[in-house]
Amino acid sequence: MALDSTSGRRVPRHRDFLNKHGHRHHSYDPEKAPYPLCYDRQVLELENMDHSFVMHVKKSVSVVQFPDHIYPKRSLDLGCGGGTWILDAAKEWPDCEFVGFDLVDVQVPISLLEPDIASRISWVHGNFLTTKLPFDDDEFDHVHMHGLGRGIPENKWGVLFEEVNRVLRPGGVVEVLEHDILFPTLPTWFTAPLRARNKRSDSVHYPNGSHHRTDKLPSSQPDIPPLPHDHALLESLYYAVFENRFINLRPTAILPIYFTSNFIRVISAPIVHFRMPALPPLQALPQPLPPNALLMEASLSSDRSETTSQPHASPTSRPVAVSFSSTHSSATSKSASSGESSLFSNVESSTHSYPTTSPADCSPHSPALSCDTANTLSSETETAHVMKKPLYTVDSSAAESTSMGVAASQSLISLCEIDKLSERSLAMQLYWSYQSVLACQEAMYEELLDRTRNRTGQLTECGWDTDQELSELESRTKFEILVDRYKRDMQARISLWCSLAELGWSVPPREAMSKAELVEEERLYRAMLEARQFASEEDLYTPCRSVRIFVGYKDSQ
Repeated sequence: MALDSTSGRRVPRHRDFLNKHGHRHHSYDPEKAPYPLCYDRQVLELENMDHSFVMHVKKSVSVVQFPDHIYPKRSLDLGCGGGTWILDAAKEWPDCEFVGFDLVDVQVPISLLEPDIASRISWVHGNFLTTKLPFDDDEFDHVHMHGLGRGIPENKWGVLFEEVNRVLRPGGVVEVLEHDILFPTLPTWFTAPLRARNKRSDSVHYPNGSHHRTDKLPSSQPDIPPLPHDHALLESLYYAVFENRFINLRPTAILPIYFTSNFIRVISAPIVHFRMPALPPLQALPQPLPPNALLMEASLSSDRSETTSQPHASPTSRPVAVSFSSTHSSATSKSASSGESSLFSNVESSTHSYPTTSPADCSPHSPALSCDTANTLSSETETAHVMKKPLYTVDSSAAESTSMGVAASQSLISLCEIDKLSERSLAMQLYWSYQSVLACQEAMYEELLDRTRNRTGQLTECGWDTDQELSELESRTKFEILVDRYKRDMQARISLWCSLAELGWSVPPREAMSKAELVEEERLYRAMLEARQFASEEDLYTPCRSVRIFVGYKDSQ
């Protein structure tokens, strides 16, 4: 049940949501609550992942350095989401009471929490864009705000910070962690080999031996310049979702204006731009199917009854895994001292190597992988371990400080801790960014429908064929194909198997293929290797996420 801030009545959780093509969205009017992301489980888990990352870097739930370890007595988490931050803060600050305020009820039920923590937490729901915060003046010592920029129009920031200033007691502190709205893109040289399938002939052959070549009808659309990348339409729709809601795409650049006008002492850290992860080595090709594969399958089926009667083998030991739960993983905490590998450990300290196919595995009778290709892959793997590029760039010109004796702005974010992170930790940043795009797909689809009805020219510029009128169902199917392609391309770029290998997990072998399938697979494999020669520094190190932290103090007078 949710507590409504306007009526004070309990509202069933399911009434907070609308179902749009299988995705949960809030039921507010978009003009009153323009937050476009869905509330599916994988989207809510991004909050846990982000919180674990901040906890690892700061070793605390807060970036504020409280003097003499005198922590707040009452704290407000504005836009609390699932309540991840509050649950950890309640453990770190045992004498503090917490209020989580959010648009909808997606928090952990109080009844499931430990009594000591549950007694100090309350969830309140409402829309702070249309009504004042339902709290008294000077009620809180501390306010926490994380990732609200995707749901707040630019003209609402000033009013919101005025409300935050009102509910803060004199001398109270507010901390804000915000990230820019980015659409991570992939260059054409990366995506083209993923779709480089052999094309069938356009010729039609007749029984008498003659043949006729069928040419496609010319399009009535004017010549369209080449698109910058394969997902230009989705990028255009994604940015339009926020621009039409008057949401600034770069809140890290505009927030200092509103922040400094409401708080007497302000510390703004520099903007940290996390780059794209390095290109991982390509996964080894599968083995070919044996000639008598079907007979072997039949034999295995007949022996299943005998196999089930035999005692089970002793389980093998599992390597340590990284936890992305709401609390900081103990395995992660021990990795620095014990030498165990994790996504948060330095890649140079890892003793694990990526699984590759060695020249000894190459056979002249197997089209799976030639020795030259295997050697190329091995050399790429070694280079990935030797060369370590900076994980981020810092925009120091954006850092402003009117701290008046408070700690320097660089203390808000521990760059030295980020320097210790593994190269593969950047895959987590890219995953966060592209999953945020997928979370907006219903709002993007609504923008697409509006363009098909009123602004077809904008669709033509992005490669959408407007020659043929499509029904809404056909448009939806075509849109879902584009979204699924973007998802698969990003999964190929992230290469989760590579992270698993670095953590010490045994990567499952790929399913065996027939000889014809392997010939095609190796051709694609070579095409992807050759395509990497066209990679530029800009392609490899373009930012996939930008983050900034602000801290403000209310005048103590």
